[in-house]
Amino acid sequence: MQVKRIFLLGGHDLEMEEIKNILQSAGENYIDKQLAWGAQLSDYKEYLNFDGTIYGVELQEDIVAPKNYSEVDHHGKNDYKPSSLEQVVQILNLKLTKQQKLIAANDSRYISGMKKLCATQKEIDEIRQLDRESQGITKYDEKLARQSFIISNGNIMYSITPHFSATSDIAYYKYDNYIIYNYSKVMFYGYKKDLILKFLDSLNIKEEMYYYGGGEFGFVGIKESALEKEQIKTVLEEFKKLQEKKNETISHHIFMLPFTYTDKKKVLKNFKGNKFEEVTSYNEQAYFHKFFINSMFKNCEIYENKDFKHFTIKKSQEYILNVEKLSLRIFDDFKVGILSFHLENRSYKETQEILEINDYGRRIYPEYLDEDNSCNVVAEYIKLDGISEDFKSKNRDNTPKISQIITHLVGDIQAAVDDRMFTISYFNNPKFVNETKENYLCHDKWYEYVFVDGDGKTVQSQSMQEALIQKATYDRWRDYGTLYGMSKYSFVCLAENDFPLNHMKTLYFSMFSLLLMVRATLLKFADDVSSIAKDIGTKDIASQVNDVYKNYIKFINKYYFREITAKDQGLELYEKALDILKVERDVKDLDREIAELFKYVELQSEKKSAEENKKINKKLEKIQLIGGVFLGASVLTGFFGMNVGNTDNSFSWWFVIPILSIATWYGYKKFYKGEL
Repeated sequence: MQVKRIFLLGGHDLEMEEIKNILQSAGENYIDKQLAWGAQLSDYKEYLNFDGTIYGVELQEDIVAPKNYSEVDHHGKNDYKPSSLEQVVQILNLKLTKQQKLIAANDSRYISGMKKLCATQKEIDEIRQLDRESQGITKYDEKLARQSFIISNGNIMYSITPHFSATSDIAYYKYDNYIIYNYSKVMFYGYKKDLILKFLDSLNIKEEMYYYGGGEFGFVGIKESALEKEQIKTVLEEFKKLQEKKNETISHHIFMLPFTYTDKKKVLKNFKGNKFEEVTSYNEQAYFHKFFINSMFKNCEIYENKDFKHFTIKKSQEYILNVEKLSLRIFDDFKVGILSFHLENRSYKETQEILEINDYGRRIYPEYLDEDNSCNVVAEYIKLDGISEDFKSKNRDNTPKISQIITHLVGDIQAAVDDRMFTISYFNNPKFVNETKENYLCHDKWYEYVFVDGDGKTVQSQSMQEALIQKATYDRWRDYGTLYGMSKYSFVCLAENDFPLNHMKTLYFSMFSLLLMVRATLLKFADDVSSIAKDIGTKDIASQVNDVYKNYIKFINKYYFREITAKDQGLELYEKALDILKVERDVKDLDREIAELFKYVELQSEKKSAEENKKINKKLEKIQLIGGVFLGASVLTGFFGMNVGNTDNSFSWWFVIPILSIATWYGYKKFYKGEL
C-alpha cells in the first residue's frame, strides 16, 4: 500500500526542478505553483487540510503549520541539514545520480560545494548555467551582471539586474567574500555567517528581516524591501568601517635566496651583525636539538637590515607589502649565504592576490624571453623602496642577470638555484580553509598555493594533481583549520587563526634555512666534483680531491642531520622536507661521486707506487752490477796482496788503481746520473 503523502514545492531554481522531476518519476503527489524565491506556506493554505503527511519544500512558515506538516529545507535554522533534494530522495528511499549530487551541492554550498565533490570547471559552469536559467535569468540579465561587475568599486557591487546570482557567479572567481546590493535588498557572500549576523544585530536588524544558508561561509541576505534606501546605505557604510578596524596580518611572506659568493665584504656591506642572544628565542632553544642550535645560530653568521619599509610588486595590480626586515645568513666555511626578505601583508585579502604576491615576488630574473624580449611569468616590476627592477625592460641581453635589487644588497653573487627564490608563506583565510580542508586533493587553489602558481595551476591531469598534492600536504591539524604544504620551492601554511604565524616566522624559517643551506652546499660540492673530473688525465688532482673530501666530511658533520627536533610536528615536517627536496638522494649521489674520485686517486697512487717500486728494483739490480765491478777489484787486491811496493809481485799497485778509478767513474755516470 502506497504511503499517503503530498509535497508542496517552493521557489523555483534548479534544485526545485530536479525535485519535481524525481517526484514525477516516482509517481508521488505534489503541487507546484511555480513560485519564486521567498515562497510561503500560506501560498498553499488550501492544501493544508490534506489527511496524509504534508511535506513543504522550502516554504517560509508565515502561518501555523498543521500537525501532519513536515518541513523540508536547508536554509536559516535548517542550514546544518543536507540539501532539500537529498532530504526528498531520502524520504523516497532513492539514490542520487552524480548529476543530482552536483545539483544538491550547488544549492546547499554553491560553487565550493561542487568543488568538494571534485567537479570539473566544465561541470560547475554547466550546473550554474542551468540554475540561472531555472531562476528565469535571461541573457540580458547576464549582460547587466557583467556590467555591474565592471563598474563596481572592489568587492562591494551594485547590481543593475535584480538577479544577484548572475553577478555572484562572476564575483566568486575574483573575491573570497563580497557584497551585492541594490536599493531594495543586500546579500553578503563568503563572510563568516556568525560575524554577519552579529553585525546585523548591532544595527537592530531583526531576524525576520534576513535569511541565510550555504554553511559557515555561505550567504546572508536582507530580504527585499525590508529596509529603505537610506538604511541600506547605512548598512554598507557601517560594514566598511567594521572591515577597516581590523588590523591583523592577513598573510606573511619570506622570499629566501640561497647563493654562493667570493667577496664576503661586498656581501655584508648593507647588513649589521647580531649576537646569538638577539637572534634566538626561548622557543627556538627549547624546540631544536642543541647541535642544530650550534650550527644555525653559533657557527653561522647572522646579519639584518631594517632600513627598508616597502616591497612593491606590480602584476595585475600593485601590491605594497610592509618590510619587517631583510636577513642574511652566512656560512663562511663553504662560501654559502641565504638572503631573506621578510614581508607582511595587512591589505590584500583575496586568495588570488596572495597567489600573485608569492609567484611574482619571488622572481629574480625572467625564466625565458619571447621573440619580443618579454616574459609573462614575471612581474612588470619589483621595488624595494627606491631600488627598482624592471622585468619588462626591452634592453635585456642574452645573459640571465640577477635582479639589481639583490645585487645592490649583496653584490655580485651566484644564485644557488634557478630564477625563483624559495617561498615561505602564511595565509589567514577561514573561508579558504573551510572550502579546502575536506577536499584539498582536488581543490585547485590549494594546489596553486602550494606549488606557487599565480596564473592558474600548472598541471592539467586530475590524477596527477591528486598524487602531487597528497605528497605535498601535511594535514595533522586539518580539523583545527590548519593545513601545511611544501614543494621543492615552497613551504606554505593556510590557517583560520594566527596561531601558526609565529612558528612560520621563526621555527620553520630556521628549519628551511638549514635545508636550503644544505641544498646549496651540495650543489656547490657537485660543481667542484664536476670541475675536478674534467682535469682527470691532464693534471695531478690528488690534492684537489683531498680538499673536497675534507670539506665534505666537515659539512656532513656540521649541517646534515637526520633529525633536528624531538617534537612530533617538527620531526614529521623535517622528514617530509628531506624527501621533497631530495636531500638524502643528493647526499648519496655526492657520496658516490666523491668516493669514485677518491678511488681513482688511490688507484693512481697505487699505480705510481708500483712504477716507483719497479724503478727502485731496477736501480738495485744496477747497484749489484756495480758492486760486481768493485768485487773484481777487491779480488785482485786480495790475490796480489796490499804490499804492492814489493817488487817480487807480478802486478803492481799502479795497475790496480786505474781499474778502481774506471769502475767508480762508470758507476757514478751510469747510476747517479740516471743513464743506466
